[in-house]
Amino acid sequence: MTEQRRECLSFGELADYWTADADVDASAIETHVFDCTACAQLLAEAEELRRGIRLVTRAGGVRAFVTDAVLNRLAREGVRMRSYTLEPGVPIQCSAWDEDEVMVARLRGDFTGVTAVDAQMRLDTGEDWGTAVDVPIRPGATELVLALPAAGLRDSSVAAVMRLTLRASGSPGGILGEYIFEHEGSFDRE
Repeated sequence: MTEQRRECLSFGELADYWTADADVDASAIETHVFDCTACAQLLAEAEELRRGIRLVTRAGGVRAFVTDAVLNRLAREGVRMRSYTLEPGVPIQCSAWDEDEVMVARLRGDFTGVTAVDAQMRLDTGEDWGTAVDVPIRPGATELVLALPAAGLRDSSVAAVMRLTLRASGSPGGILGEYIFEHEGSFDRE
């Protein structure tokens, strides 16, 4: 293995390689990683991060906006997910089953001209359920994907209602959409 080469790979390129869902030249990346000490180290760190994410996900500790590539990778690794698609202002009934590890919320909306959003999640009881700031929006996106811990939903009250409000980052009044989850409780297949 040689020392670092001039044109190293970005973490994004290595993440695309890691998820294997993007259109990447795997052979070129592998050749570069084999020849470049810095990129080999970065890929090893990405693999360590992947293992940590998997453990945290399985333990119910993930609450993040993610990409479909990340969801696909988790599914390949056997993480059990339940998915719901939400439109702004339209309540959706949702439940968590005992075997669910991650709840996926696909938040549809018109994000034209928006480069980043802020999200606030709050139960109707007033309890804050989390905030995300400056979540990037890809140009042309029509939905955001939010991964929530199924364990957290199972632990919430049987008839909880959670509202997720999206605003354009840096625009406190400009609400892009409010998404309403009507949690119907937890279920067991027995």
